[in-house]
Amino acid sequence: MIELIDIHRHPIKGFPSEALEQATLTAGEGLPMNRHFAFVSGMREDVPEPGRWVHSRTFLILTDYPELATFKCQLKDDNQTLVVSNSQSEPVTAIAGRPGTFAAANLLLASHFGDGPHGTPRLVEQKHGCGNWDFADTPISIINLATLRQISKAADRPLERERFRGNLYIDGLEPWEEFSWPGSRIKVGGAELNVLRPIKRCAMTSTEPGTGRREVDVPAAMVDSFGHHFCGVYCQVVAPGDIARSDSIEIITESSVDPFSGLPELAPSPSLWPQFATTRRVSEKRLEIRPTHVLPAKSGQRVRIHALSPSQSNHRQEIIGIEGDGWQINDIPDLPERVLISGPFGRN
Repeated sequence: MIELIDIHRHPIKGFPSEALEQATLTAGEGLPMNRHFAFVSGMREDVPEPGRWVHSRTFLILTDYPELATFKCQLKDDNQTLVVSNSQSEPVTAIAGRPGTFAAANLLLASHFGDGPHGTPRLVEQKHGCGNWDFADTPISIINLATLRQISKAADRPLERERFRGNLYIDGLEPWEEFSWPGSRIKVGGAELNVLRPIKRCAMTSTEPGTGRREVDVPAAMVDSFGHHFCGVYCQVVAPGDIARSDSIEIITESSVDPFSGLPELAPSPSLWPQFATTRRVSEKRLEIRPTHVLPAKSGQRVRIHALSPSQSNHRQEIIGIEGDGWQINDIPDLPERVLISGPFGRN
């Protein structure tokens, strides 16, 4: 059984999360108040406006400011009161919808982070139902804990799940099996979600929760062991409902949405997304690879075959022929019938 193990939201973008026992999901929205608040960094001239998406580096985020991992934040009073603190300060509060109450939080952050060329860090909030998500279309993220266990092996140390800043942490799948979900609709508790695409990971995953130390380069360990640095999938809520820890998860339909349509400008190219494919021997020296989602390919381009565990090998092969939806490559001994691939890459 696939099970929902943990629910996490981030009241402030770039800051640590808080765990929830349950939540009500609304179509087109994320977890209630997830990334509702953010601190403008002063490093970019973007002016956030409620209901409008702006680049993440408009804000203080872990990728650029690992010290944020030492802060704590939570929502109280029916999600209306934001409480922010760290080990060097008393907690301060800000009330949603009342910018006049943000002064103490602004002073706290200004005491830790200097002014940028476009001003002092300051607290802003999104329109209710929206969030300062990674992309305008990615309100929910799911992390497969089996995948995280493989990444921990690659990093040669246990990695806290909070490094990956997911909303829903699930277990009961094989490692990387979530990469077979894009395009599918899943049911989580009483809600239904469309799965969009895999999540490319960055330096924030190298930040140790609670300390801000960066003692392991997680993306580099992933590339070295698996040939990619994707972990987790983005989703959209399409049918509202309540979710809670220990809820079961099931795939309702394997083809519910086109994961390649309407991609945001900064989203990684689909050729980079790891996806599953089947293999079939077509001659003594040739294999055929048939991707789940077929992308345009030409002979002379390349395909990557990714390891599923640190003990396995990655392969990079030239596409030497195309028959229908199959890509033909030179034989690789002992390649299983189901593999994780990305591509095509390069020009013929």
